[in-house]
Amino acid sequence: MPNLAVLLKDEIGRLARKEVRTSCGPLQDQLRDLKKTVRQQRDTISRLEKAIGQVKATSGAEKILSAPDVGDSAQIRLSASSIKKHRKRLKLSQTELGKLLNVSTNTIVRWEAGTSKPRAAYRPGIAQLRTMGVREVKKMLGD
Repeated sequence: MPNLAVLLKDEIGRLARKEVRTSCGPLQDQLRDLKKTVRQQRDTISRLEKAIGQVKATSGAEKILSAPDVGDSAQIRLSASSIKKHRKRLKLSQTELGKLLNVSTNTIVRWEAGTSKPRAAYRPGIAQLRTMGVREVKKMLGD
């Protein structure tokens, strides 16, 4: 014959767990929905911050970066050697090219070494350099 105390203890535990589940179930659903909303808001914030950064990069640059649509910039083909070739043709130092494109000298070094590639925001400016002459570039630099 089973022990009555053990049976009562088991039944009380089972009923308590059932009661906790019924009272906490809606709270768990609400918590899941809130976490989903927070995740979506984080994604939206990061997308907006990225867009702001691109706008700052294009508007913060000197006169060179009058960027066309981002779709057009994806078709601009650049290589490390072409960036260096055009910089040499325009008789610019890496620092001067960095000032024109509103990037650091180290960024230009990495582009020319081929260890990184220009982002879409900078491609139109580099493409525009191809069409410019030495005098125009020097005038933009203020020399």
